[in-house]
Amino acid sequence: MHPLAVEQNFRTRANRLQGWGLGLLACASLLWLYAAWQVFTSYDSTYNQVDCPAPVNAEPRDLYYEGPAGAHTEALQCASDRSWPQPLAALVVSVPLTAIGSGLLTAGYVSIRLRNHQDDLESAQN
Repeated sequence: MHPLAVEQNFRTRANRLQGWGLGLLACASLLWLYAAWQVFTSYDSTYNQVDCPAPVNAEPRDLYYEGPAGAHTEALQCASDRSWPQPLAALVVSVPLTAIGSGLLTAGYVSIRLRNHQDDLESAQN
């Protein structure tokens, strides 16, 4: 096989590694955005059409103390109606995607950088 063909195959594989790494990191980012959207946006409860605040803005004291005008009941309805397994599953799935994507991106980038460094050394010796 011709040396230029070997070099082209090597660079193609390194670029493919970078592409897969970027793709996996993009998927992990989308999962993080979904989980953040679930935490930072308000939602409607299915019980009595109660408008529930975003979990990050919710008053946890309303769950434990009877407050004015049924705030305790509304807080309980909102807390029980929020579906936490989906955003938590998104975060759990994003961890290995991030680790694998970072590894692939780094491997592709380092391969190309080392090949460029080797080319620079060979051209300096000639």
